[in-house]
Amino acid sequence: MSHFDNKYYKIGVNPQKLIIFIHGYNGSPEAIDYAIQSLKGKLDNTVIVVPRAPYPCEKDVNNLQWLSFYQVDPKAEFRNPDSSVEKIFDIFDALAQSFAETAAQMNDFIDRLQQQFDIDDHNTYIAGFSQGAMIALYTALTRKSTLAGCIMLSGIVAGRPLLEKNITAKPELLVLHGEDDATVQYKTLPTTLKWLDEQKIKYSCFTYKGLAHRMNDDEMQQLADFAK
Repeated sequence: MSHFDNKYYKIGVNPQKLIIFIHGYNGSPEAIDYAIQSLKGKLDNTVIVVPRAPYPCEKDVNNLQWLSFYQVDPKAEFRNPDSSVEKIFDIFDALAQSFAETAAQMNDFIDRLQQQFDIDDHNTYIAGFSQGAMIALYTALTRKSTLAGCIMLSGIVAGRPLLEKNITAKPELLVLHGEDDATVQYKTLPTTLKWLDEQKIKYSCFTYKGLAHRMNDDEMQQLADFAK
């Protein structure tokens, strides 16, 4: 599947930039509309596309998922505050093949959007929240050419053993994470940043006191500034 149902927002008469914004697990485009509306007001001449995940969520069939967490973590131990950082990364690394397949589909989807809007990689950004952030990173690093940038919001690097073998591009990254995040636990952030350093991937990182597993207006401003 290289075409995803989506919502898109056209800002300006002749958009010059494209932002693909991937929603999270147990989510939907509507679930992150609060953030998209904030972002819209901070951008000019941009198309924001929010693809819709193709699968009903195993946690709540009224919502959506890009891939299954339960296949390797049926008890959601990645959210358990007593789980070690190493254990959490082991869980997400075990999903490498699922992330690789989803990223390949997402890259095909990006190609279609670029043709539709006549915008190239140099003016294309990929962003994602939570599971969407994991997919955004995997997609950006395994793309044949380099995007203008990748934005991870409340994410973690997933599928490292396979991803490390297949990195073909290293766009600049923006990493944003709430310090009160208990879902994609904030304590995992240093390991993600260490991995980015080891792969010699340039990034900027901002964290937010009091922010749980959610996005806020300050993050949308950082994203807008990064895309400008």
